[in-house]
Amino acid sequence: MSTLDKKLITSSELTEESPDTEKLLLRRLKNSSSGEDYFRWMLFVVGFYRGVNKVTAATELLEEFIKTSTDIEQSAHCYLALGQIATDERLHEAALNHFTSALELSPKRRKVVYVLHNNIAFCLNSLGRFAEGEAECRIAIELDWTRASGYRNLGVSLHGQNNLAGAAWALTEAVKADSIDNRARILLERLVALHPSLGTHCPWVLESLSSNGDASPEMLMI
Repeated sequence: MSTLDKKLITSSELTEESPDTEKLLLRRLKNSSSGEDYFRWMLFVVGFYRGVNKVTAATELLEEFIKTSTDIEQSAHCYLALGQIATDERLHEAALNHFTSALELSPKRRKVVYVLHNNIAFCLNSLGRFAEGEAECRIAIELDWTRASGYRNLGVSLHGQNNLAGAAWALTEAVKADSIDNRARILLERLVALHPSLGTHCPWVLESLSSNGDASPEMLMI
């Protein structure tokens, strides 16, 4: 987790081969010296549970924390994590509710707000609510126009509304924003394959596809 100072843990303590990893993490969590320390260790436990497919345990830990927390930023982070877990399970309606709950807390961190709007857009696209998804993408891009994921999801939203030129533009911007991440490139290639005339009407699409991309594609919403 990005909020955890991983220097607190030595590599020998947290190896996949160790059967005592869960006990170690829970002991560290129980012995936390402050509320902030507890929150950091809780996120580490949640990350561990997600890694070993103990989704129910991770969910329960996050939900219990939300019930007692008075810290808006921490609660928003927990809702974000719950939404990501639901997304992993392809429960897009549930994920949408979690991300929306996080946003309703009005978190202050700009990066978190960007991710929430972008993830909401991903869920809306997955549910076929493309116009609503487009609106969320545009908010995310306004918050940070340098990140590829907002443009990538915008491309999906516009394609879903049959705005082919707009989708091509958004996906091209995503490719330019992060040439290493092949996800937007894959979507753009599929779009051109489905609509070959885009290469003629939007020649800049072919220029974008001619650049090198080395990363392997993966499915992710942020």
